[in-house]
Amino acid sequence: MSETPRPWPQADLESVPHCPVCGSAERSLLYKGLTDRVFCVADGAWDMYRCAGCSSAWLDPRPTPGSVGRAYETYYTHTAEDDASMLPKSALVRQLHAWQNDYENARYGLQRKPAGVGGRWLVRLAPSLRAKADAQCRHMQRPPIGGGRLLDVGFGSGAFLKIAGEMGWNAHGIDFDPKAVEVARARGLSVSCASAAELAVQENQYDVITISHVIEHVHEPIVLLRNLYRMLRPGGLLWLDTPNLSSYGARRFGPDWRGLEPPRHLVLFTPQSMIGALTTIGFQQISQHWHGMTLFSIYAESTAIARGKCAQDVIDRVFPSPVAVIDELREMLRPMQREFLTLSARK
Repeated sequence: MSETPRPWPQADLESVPHCPVCGSAERSLLYKGLTDRVFCVADGAWDMYRCAGCSSAWLDPRPTPGSVGRAYETYYTHTAEDDASMLPKSALVRQLHAWQNDYENARYGLQRKPAGVGGRWLVRLAPSLRAKADAQCRHMQRPPIGGGRLLDVGFGSGAFLKIAGEMGWNAHGIDFDPKAVEVARARGLSVSCASAAELAVQENQYDVITISHVIEHVHEPIVLLRNLYRMLRPGGLLWLDTPNLSSYGARRFGPDWRGLEPPRHLVLFTPQSMIGALTTIGFQQISQHWHGMTLFSIYAESTAIARGKCAQDVIDRVFPSPVAVIDELREMLRPMQREFLTLSARK
């Protein structure tokens, strides 16, 4: 991994003097000279500032909307992987995976295979594993008789679209990346490419909108959240997941935290800033959920970064460190320090 990455072209940078979340100009330098140590493909060294008003953090300067695509040229959404290639290799993890499948089949009406006998009861006794399973299904209820419309914004690999379809939702995905849409369509998923302007004209279209690890990639996150609010039907549900800048991992690893991921992550939220933004837009009944067992892989990748490696070079994430186990237990009791900020809210 290069210690001196090539600079991002000056003509493809834009200044961001005000917080993209609350608009405040009061800020302090959080980290200087961050580089892409997750996928290790993007040029540039990046400065991140923290807002004195809402506690969010953002890159300044940052790639322009027209140039940021260069940071995604080898991104995971550009590769079609079949389900078999994504199965865990360890015998222990395969067994846990099978039990999780049985739990999800019983709880959410899925047809996951292989399904381990008794998983529907055993998973309930393991809070972290249950939290992981519920988060994978995004804490959804089964749709009403006759179905309901669900939109997944920034659908990634399309895994959740498949789950939502199995649950009975009329599920559709949109993405701003034409390559990701092309890959998903090749897998037979209902997806389309949409711009921010196209989202802005849709109103009262969906019963549920989910957006997982997308908001941190967006140049204008508040504009996107306002559009999603407009697209929901009255009483509709928004489910959102994003890295938590107030997490144990962010504090423990600092500039080596995997969640920073410059320059793809343009803005990072805290519970304070995200809940404040949702409330200001008009969302109500905001609830926080636990995305269990994510901390293990984040800590493994952050440790690799701290040792001068690429995060994606980490292969063995089966046996977590004692520190990760302790912080995982602490996450159960302290929602504001969880690795991911996982929220649901009603229009």
